Amino acid sequence: MSFLKHYTLKFTPLSPVHIGADESYEPGNYVIDDEAGALYSFDSRAALNGLTDSDRQQLLAIANGKPDDKMLTNVQAFFHKQREKLLAFAMPPIPTASGVKSLYEKRIGKTAQHEGQGKRVINKLEIDRTSYNPSDGKPFLPGSSIKGAIRTALLDSVNNGKALIDRNERNQQLQERLFDGKFHTDPMRLVSIGDACWQGQIDKPACQVQFAVNRKRKPVTNKDGKLVQSQAEASNLYQLLECIAPQHYQSFTGSLTLHNAQSVTQDNRKLPKQQLQWTAKQIADACNAFYMGLFWQELNDMKDREYLQKDWVKQMEQLLEGGLIKRLNNGEAFLLRVGRHSGGEALTLNGIRSIKIMQGRGEKPIWEKQPKTWWLAADDITNKQNLLPFGWVLVEIDPKEPDSALQQWLETSSATSAEWMQQQLGKQNKLKQQAELRQQKEQERIHAEQQQAEETRLKLEAEQQRLASLSPIDQEIETLLKDNKDPNKKSYLVLLEAVKANRWDNEDRKTVLLRIKADMEKMGDWKPTTQKKDPSKDKEHSRTLEILKLMDK
Repeated sequence: MSFLKHYTLKFTPLSPVHIGADESYEPGNYVIDDEAGALYSFDSRAALNGLTDSDRQQLLAIANGKPDDKMLTNVQAFFHKQREKLLAFAMPPIPTASGVKSLYEKRIGKTAQHEGQGKRVINKLEIDRTSYNPSDGKPFLPGSSIKGAIRTALLDSVNNGKALIDRNERNQQLQERLFDGKFHTDPMRLVSIGDACWQGQIDKPACQVQFAVNRKRKPVTNKDGKLVQSQAEASNLYQLLECIAPQHYQSFTGSLTLHNAQSVTQDNRKLPKQQLQWTAKQIADACNAFYMGLFWQELNDMKDREYLQKDWVKQMEQLLEGGLIKRLNNGEAFLLRVGRHSGGEALTLNGIRSIKIMQGRGEKPIWEKQPKTWWLAADDITNKQNLLPFGWVLVEIDPKEPDSALQQWLETSSATSAEWMQQQLGKQNKLKQQAELRQQKEQERIHAEQQQAEETRLKLEAEQQRLASLSPIDQEIETLLKDNKDPNKKSYLVLLEAVKANRWDNEDRKTVLLRIKADMEKMGDWKPTTQKKDPSKDKEHSRTLEILKLMDK
């Protein structure tokens, strides 16, 4: 008998899924394209690559300012203004809901309303990220989340709807009682779940950004007969979440490994009981027994409130009432609910369910069999229709053939997103080409400046070597000429003025006069004779005679 049994699991999200990564997109590392509402994220290196030298200096000036809300809003506004330069160096685009795009455009680089005493509130516009692989940025389903959802279903199966034996029994004590032991005998030790990695199509977005909004489960009216909103809805509270898009068939591949403890000779006290050593089919049956009931109850309740997208509801009903239900009943596939906003029912057991309900400020919480509200995925914070629940996933065990009905629905319903992705990638590639050309010109400019600087350095070095090889008097002459402030004044005139001012004596004086003669000869100004009738009107001749006279002294 084999000690291990391996199964391949294929995951298809049926609704938006968000499993927190403890990270968020912030306006300092993402921009949203105004035209298509595409979110482009980037790191600091990519941002610097996309900016010109002038842009970088401007950003540095902003960042060197006082680290307060104004500085942060200025950074937001700067990146938004430079967004097209950044798109070329960003990660692939992520679509955002229409309301997210509008919110971003309205608030980016601005402050929100003022709090008490005039304190400004910055619009940070953080978007919580879903779990992702840092090597490629693609989402994944953590094995711990999958295993946790399966564990809840198996605990519910063992409990079989029974009430608590002791009302003071805590959650850990309950699990140890139902699974008949602690670490060594916990039956989930024999169940290994690997992370489910992304296998979706590259021509469609893997994720999307949506609002999570809070809506009441049952209509409640006030004394005037008007519907009462939930506290979160009344306070206009919402969350911005990156969600795995329900657009890809079998978009994640994971693994299930079952350890056959009966094939191992051990002290049975350190093994889970045999009835708690499940097969893959038993796991699937337990998950379906637990989650299918929740799914149908939630679906019907949300339909009554007219919250859900009608096309989505219709398709879910057709799928689950068609061929898919047979596969679920046969244990070939099962439903799971994972991630944030799965609802309190998906985290608690039938028969002993007790969910904490928070009341108004200053009031004590109460405990109920179900929550009073749902958190739903929305395109806009004001939506009361066309919403979707979070976290529903179909899991197939070693599927031999694709579920054609599910696959066709997902491919048909996501056709527009594929077209959107193609357009955005085309735009990004065009901007990349423009950026590469801009970088090439920038590199050529830098190279030319470096080359010119090197030539200047070499000339300066050669000049310094030339000056060092000169005699002291020649060096003094060079310094005097260099200090001349009048560029139109001939060099020999500068030297002649210095001679007349008795700057040099004896041999040095004679050396300078010879230099003056040589410079005048080079310029064609040395004229010992003249052809003019009045020699005094020939300046060069008069100057030549003057110098000859000085040389005779």
